[in-house]
Amino acid sequence: MNHRMHIPAPYVHPVYTDDNVDTPVSTTAPLPVVVRDTRLVAVNDTTPFVPSLGSTNSLAHTDLFGSTNPARANIGIAVGSTNADVVIPDAWRICRFIVLANRTATGSTSVGIHCVVYGRLLAPDGTPAGWRTLATASESSQLSYVLRFALPSSLTGVFGFDQYRIVFRRDVDSDPAPQLSLIRVYAEFA
Repeated sequence: MNHRMHIPAPYVHPVYTDDNVDTPVSTTAPLPVVVRDTRLVAVNDTTPFVPSLGSTNSLAHTDLFGSTNPARANIGIAVGSTNADVVIPDAWRICRFIVLANRTATGSTSVGIHCVVYGRLLAPDGTPAGWRTLATASESSQLSYVLRFALPSSLTGVFGFDQYRIVFRRDVDSDPAPQLSLIRVYAEFA
């Protein structure tokens, strides 16, 4: 298929052609675009925490609400007795998370902060399947500032999972240890 843009005479507006159909393009009739829906889905303004210490990723690391329970889902649907901290009906449509967190410490620290997103499916009765790693990102600095994690860094389609867990870890240990607070999680939906 040969797609091209041309301006046929005597028209003044360009025309998009796919070898079969000529489609006029103008400011009132633009080319079709993919529209994404981005929403703030989770906020932790109340519980600052020190990320878990570890050199590898683990479900048991500290999640965005300060919990280290690996069975706990942060975002997703609720089925049967399997709940999530934040329930959203269309969790399967998520294609990316943008996570913001304020990093503070009482002194300088060069510890890297890593953020990991896990996903899992639920059976119709609420029985959860195992967690799967979906995306990882990291930031390192010696300063107190706002961290931004894009998980994944590029779009590859919808995740398609029923529930998600977002965890943080620090690598290596330091004194003082960095603390995360004012966490915001935005979900980009397809």
